[in-house]
Amino acid sequence: MVKITEICLLLCFVFCEVKCVRSQGIIQQALYLGDASTYNTTRDDCVWKRGLDIYDKCPDPDINLYLYSQINETKDRLDINQRDWLRNSRWDPQKDNIFIIHGYAGSDDSLPITVLRDAYLKHGTFNVFMADWGALAKPPCYVSAVHNLKSVARCLAESFTFLRDSGLKVEKTTCVGHSLGAHICGLISNYLSFRVERIIALDPARPLIKPGNANRLDSGDAKAVHVIHTNAGYYGENSRVGHVDFCVNGGKRQPYCATTSNENLCSHIWSICYLAQSIFAENEPHAEPCARRCPSGIGSKSRSAIFRRDRSLARYAVRNAIPMGQHTPVNALGSYCLKDNTPPFCPTSPDSIGDHRCCLHKATRD
Repeated sequence: MVKITEICLLLCFVFCEVKCVRSQGIIQQALYLGDASTYNTTRDDCVWKRGLDIYDKCPDPDINLYLYSQINETKDRLDINQRDWLRNSRWDPQKDNIFIIHGYAGSDDSLPITVLRDAYLKHGTFNVFMADWGALAKPPCYVSAVHNLKSVARCLAESFTFLRDSGLKVEKTTCVGHSLGAHICGLISNYLSFRVERIIALDPARPLIKPGNANRLDSGDAKAVHVIHTNAGYYGENSRVGHVDFCVNGGKRQPYCATTSNENLCSHIWSICYLAQSIFAENEPHAEPCARRCPSGIGSKSRSAIFRRDRSLARYAVRNAIPMGQHTPVNALGSYCLKDNTPPFCPTSPDSIGDHRCCLHKATRD
């Protein structure tokens, strides 16, 4: 196991970018996502899975999968020991299936991932499966959360296989993951006998993710891997990862997050709101081809497509532009850029589509 001093040095590099002798408080802030008072956990609460089948059995009480059918209705917990679970649940075989996997410090029923869950449910054409591995990813346990990724992926792969064998169509299924959850979507493929149809990765996590395809998301993990970068190089991965990589406002920091208390965390989270926006085709953003990697920063000279909210505007106003998010063509390839100076999925009127949790009010900017 990595020594505590080595962890300090490593976290100092990836989170803080300051000298380690001054960084104890900064590291703690990063591990608690800037607000330790919100959590009542310490390092003593961290859970470390062994990572071996003989020790870590599936199903695991710390790794659950829930089916949601409507907003504010009770959820159904998957039980792979019940052969007819899928048939007896509220699953609709006519709908597409969305598997959503939260990141560090999350759960199936907490912000920010619930914005995405509720957007899919509001659209009404999806079966929404929510993974919950929050017991293995509680602050300040980021190091153990990364260590546990493969164990989580293995158990979720077993659940996925059970659902496939019960009648769920793989070709109608997309795995959506945010941050560490994006890597879990990729790692699941290592434990399946079939290929995942599509992965949508929302700002895949960068800190402590080892190189090598066996340890992280890559383009070989599904027939189509689509990645949205909003905080590349800090909380998010900065290299090209998928068949399609979208760079929003340069991919590094979002302009509407500039006056928040944590610009990088805000930028990292708001990838969720971009995908939520894209579910509703009349409001989906479009991006055009750009450099192989995300340009360096906001205001880059690389060409970028404007986020178009009005459907009356030409959908493909920029030549070769493609929709970003839910409706990205499965055969698309390359890097695409777009520029958007306003928070996505923030309703501009009482009748407009959106979620107020994606708005940045003045109260949150102080």
